[in-house]
Amino acid sequence: MSNFLNNLLLPDGGAHSLSVAMSARSGSGKTTLITKLIEDALKLEAFNETRFIYVSVKMEHYFGDGITPTSSLNKLVKGLNKNRVGIFYPNDPAEYENQVDQLIETIFNLSDDNLETNFCVIVDDCNILGGFDNRGNPSPSMKKAIIAGRSKRIKLIPITHRLANLPRLFNGNLSGLLLMNMSMMDAEYGQKIYGLELENLIEELDDFRWAYVDLIGLNINRFNPIEL
Repeated sequence: MSNFLNNLLLPDGGAHSLSVAMSARSGSGKTTLITKLIEDALKLEAFNETRFIYVSVKMEHYFGDGITPTSSLNKLVKGLNKNRVGIFYPNDPAEYENQVDQLIETIFNLSDDNLETNFCVIVDDCNILGGFDNRGNPSPSMKKAIIAGRSKRIKLIPITHRLANLPRLFNGNLSGLLLMNMSMMDAEYGQKIYGLELENLIEELDDFRWAYVDLIGLNINRFNPIEL
């Protein structure tokens, strides 16, 4: 499991440090899953210098009472000095994109100022952000994160309801896919974009089962439901 978590979450500059996209329908358990995976990673020595930033436009999280969400980037940065997990709530629907962009730019600045630290940024419900469809044009900051993140020890994990919500730019800049219950319409998309036969896999992803598709090693790892 440690090697899997390293490949999934660790921004160490290696081949698996590219972004990982998560796709799951609403109510499939994706927040529970990503929370547990982060908590497991925090127990590993390899992640001692990693800071996790979880972004939720729905303003919800499962990390417990010890971590206080904030809509202030200044408070978020200060919190990361003491805690290895920070929770950011964009609080203005008209400015979601700008707030997420400002967060990304802040993390890039932190990376430049803290050369021993790496960052994993999880953005839940990316599908509501501008540019998140397969013909969309993501913001310059999102492009920066997906293209230049690995060289700055920053790993982006966008979470969407469908694979087809991912902008085309993302397709060649991913090291993996984290999948839960999802639309069968994405089987054709997976075949076309990634050369993967996902139809049988998608049929298995019910009752909170999940899978990790390693796009570097070209293999699929299936998992039973995970619980907090």
